[in-house]
Amino acid sequence: MFVRILERMGFRKSDDDNYWFKDYGNNVVLKVMSAGSSEIEIELNMPIPTDVNPSSLDKPEDIINLIVNSPTNKNLLLSLLRAINDMMNLRLVINMSN
Repeated sequence: MFVRILERMGFRKSDDDNYWFKDYGNNVVLKVMSAGSSEIEIELNMPIPTDVNPSSLDKPEDIINLIVNSPTNKNLLLSLLRAINDMMNLRLVINMSN
């Protein structure tokens, strides 16, 4: 069932079948992978300003603050908005299925 949801949302399987991904353009990619028998891991890959330590971005709030406070262009903001929207939808589906 979850695979069909990913396909409907526009995710594609990686070449090595380790994860599903969706490319939003502007170097923004959302990855979904299995982290165990019943766990799903969602990873957002996005450009990070050079003065930010990526390990300091532990919580979703940290990522949102980075996006809001960094100088970005309109296209990057749209890509990030779409990726974050899909991430929240996936979290909702995962939480409802548990």
